[in-house]
Amino acid sequence: MMTIKQLLIRRFRNYSESCFDFGPSINLIYGANAQGKTSLLEAIHLLALGRSFRTLRLPDMIQKGAEGFFLETQFESNEISQRVAVAFDPPEKKVIHNNTQYPALSSLIGLLPVITMTPDDQLIKGGPDSRRKFLDMQIAQSDPLYLHHLTRYQRAMRHRNHMLRSQDVNAIEPWEQEMARAADYIVNKRKHLLESLQFLTQEIHERLSGGMGQFHLSYESNFEGGLMEQFQKTRQKEMHLGYTTVGPHRDDVMIQIDDQEARHFASEGQKRTCVTALRLASWHLLKQQTGRPPLMLIDDFGVSLDKSRRQQFLECLPNLGQVFITCVDHLPLDGMDVKAFEINQNYLK
Repeated sequence: MMTIKQLLIRRFRNYSESCFDFGPSINLIYGANAQGKTSLLEAIHLLALGRSFRTLRLPDMIQKGAEGFFLETQFESNEISQRVAVAFDPPEKKVIHNNTQYPALSSLIGLLPVITMTPDDQLIKGGPDSRRKFLDMQIAQSDPLYLHHLTRYQRAMRHRNHMLRSQDVNAIEPWEQEMARAADYIVNKRKHLLESLQFLTQEIHERLSGGMGQFHLSYESNFEGGLMEQFQKTRQKEMHLGYTTVGPHRDDVMIQIDDQEARHFASEGQKRTCVTALRLASWHLLKQQTGRPPLMLIDDFGVSLDKSRRQQFLECLPNLGQVFITCVDHLPLDGMDVKAFEINQNYLK
């Protein structure tokens, strides 16, 4: 079992300084709009994955008028108490796990496995990069080697792109070979993840939708055969463009309902149901892979779901370990283990 016991926030978004003592099951975070409910989930997400789900820029999260922010959580994993802290005083970042300082925010990935659901989730409606990010974050939380290979691939590609732009390809092959080796690992892991998610997602989708629609996931690669062979074929064109056009950084995931691409043919309600099913399936798979229930962060609970699907979703909550839910009003959670927090100006001071 893994649970966050306490969260300390200083100079983060609209919080000056606040401390939260969370319950082990459902934590309901409610209140008026623009009070800081989503920012609370964002802080947990940053401590778990080293990144926000709202912005790529750390300065965006500093409280207006402050010089930096500080986040700290006390959590328990397998009955062992641990601490994670992130301090950002531009340009310096400090990442601390227990008594060890880590070199980068990405070093946090895997310490606090987490699945996040937001109302503007771009998993279906967004571009291929949103679906690649979904795959990469899901795999990296259970497989440290994946992040290693992904980093190697991206670093080698930067070198290759530089050589393409400078029209100097005499020493390009070693970087292409490194990309090819890393790409094999990345693509195989992504395909295996989708195969593992297929059955889980279909089962949850049937429950949420009342058995309507067959759900299917498939990996869409932008190249065939070995990557080194593709580099040979595309090198001249890429020298003109100045960047790499083939490889896992350009791949995508096809999400279909009844053999039609959900992105183009599904209704808004169907898309939301698909995303909910995928995120819940991701939670269950990550639990299997890590041996502990991940944190579940749900922003604006049930938005875009109809009454029946909201109720089906509510019934899932007691089985999702430690859950953090934001909403404007109280939810019908009678009989469930709930700790409620009304976010208002008192928390923000």
